[in-house]
Amino acid sequence: MKLKKSIVFLLMMALIATTSPLGVFAENQPILNQTASQSMVVQSLDEVSTINENSNIDQEIIVIYKDHQASIGNLSLTTSEIKSGATLSPRVDVIEVNDGIDADSMITELQTNPNVLVAEKNSYLQTTALPDDPDLTTAWQFGRIGTDVTWNQITNSEPIVVAVIDTGLNIQHPDLIGKTVAGYDYVDDTLDIKDIAGHGTKVSGVIAATANNSIGIAGIAGTANVKIAPYRVGGTFEGDTNLSKASICAALYDAASRSDVKVINMSFGWYDASPALETAITNATSAGKVLVSSSGNEGKADNINAGQYSYPASYNGVISVGATTSADTIASYSQYNDQVDLTAPGNAVYTTTSDGSYKAVSGTSFASPVVAGACAVLMAADPSLTSAKVETILKSTAQDFGDAGKDSYYGYGLIKLDDALAALPNTPSITYQTHVQDVGWQGWKTDGELSGTAGQALRLEGIEINVDKKAADLGVKYKTQVENIGWQDYVADGTMSGTYGQSLRLEAIQIELTGADAQLFDVYYQVHAENLGWLGWAKNGDSAGTEGLAYRLEAIRIEIVPKGMKAPGSTATAFVSN
Repeated sequence: MKLKKSIVFLLMMALIATTSPLGVFAENQPILNQTASQSMVVQSLDEVSTINENSNIDQEIIVIYKDHQASIGNLSLTTSEIKSGATLSPRVDVIEVNDGIDADSMITELQTNPNVLVAEKNSYLQTTALPDDPDLTTAWQFGRIGTDVTWNQITNSEPIVVAVIDTGLNIQHPDLIGKTVAGYDYVDDTLDIKDIAGHGTKVSGVIAATANNSIGIAGIAGTANVKIAPYRVGGTFEGDTNLSKASICAALYDAASRSDVKVINMSFGWYDASPALETAITNATSAGKVLVSSSGNEGKADNINAGQYSYPASYNGVISVGATTSADTIASYSQYNDQVDLTAPGNAVYTTTSDGSYKAVSGTSFASPVVAGACAVLMAADPSLTSAKVETILKSTAQDFGDAGKDSYYGYGLIKLDDALAALPNTPSITYQTHVQDVGWQGWKTDGELSGTAGQALRLEGIEINVDKKAADLGVKYKTQVENIGWQDYVADGTMSGTYGQSLRLEAIQIELTGADAQLFDVYYQVHAENLGWLGWAKNGDSAGTEGLAYRLEAIRIEIVPKGMKAPGSTATAFVSN
């Protein structure tokens, strides 16, 4: 009889264990749960060890969630699978799986989870600095790009913040005191920033070293109120070039969420494309940030990676920067490819160091912050500038070197900050909104921002366009080619072209400026077409899109530039017909 009662009791306890909430059962039955807890479902990364520099990066997985509501608890992973982990940001976790677990198989499984946007192995990206040259100690970079003229022209009150994702920063450097705002140290999980490796302090000095203080050097920003938000994502010993991809993604998400951050500098990269990194980049560009990155140091002919795409520099929405010498020639190591956008001084650039002194350093790592600093100065001069407008101004005012026009070494040329600042007052803004299938009217976009969608298979159905008439005597007229209708007549100044509510796609568009000042400007426009992606930029009434192919337009960008200045991008194949 006692045996029967014991069996009944054990069965009842098993039933309770399977039907009761885990926390309740743990509280009421601590002895029985000791065995179960050996392989519990992880609800929080606080339940496992914290990932650290001794973790095996080959067993680390980056997880980017689709939204802020998802977390590790939605992944159904157990303590027998996860060795350690860390929540790097509300949408980015990094987990280390146990040695007996196949990380690739787990990634495959995680990618099917509806809460996961991207899952991939963690790895290191490399800073793009070269060995120092102690004999070259003059800050020649400023005169080459016109900063010797502009250094004291901008004195904005509201700071423009550049997020520097790197090895950290010596915030006590005499030329950087007072030039920083809060960032984050993902290596030590703290707000207290340091720079053991030294690379981040060098990069930051190029941008924002204090001007006119009778010591050291001045950054590209000059007297403009430009500050650094340092994000430490690697660099655990002096000269360490390894940066954690997971931490980089977390820093990108954090910087993208901040209203004070306008520019993000990334002086690192490598040659393996990364869906996680690209996702974080896309999120930041969608947030309106200017993203700048070094093109890479593997451009010498004998390097196995010469001419290859380095990432993140080669992702859409990132300004890829090559390095020039004091003779305005391309540096021998500067990476080249058709994604290089601009060049800037990067050879023997004089800057701040983490030990509180100064040094000449070389690499595309230091050309990138020259451009990032220039972007910040432009936005300090005109806070209304969009990221697309900033990029267009720098490209259109760059000094052309190498082959005429854009080439794979210099891109659009060497940036000229004085010419870029001079171009600011002359360019009126253009605004536009599109009616999107299943979405309706989107909000108004400005000066090269994307309106519509890309990669979602949604058609544009209508468009409205306006020009800022305060800046110039300008108007705008435009017409669209509509499915089953053909080319509609021109409409002007905010009137809708196309249709809505009829499920008809736009297939092509023509846009022209009107008014007394129309001859002073060019209007450029670029469309994203079904099956073709982004086409080339059309201008001044030329057709953009397709005809006779039944392809929908999915997105559009529109910009105005001073007459005769360079297009915002390639003008090849703006219109395709059968």
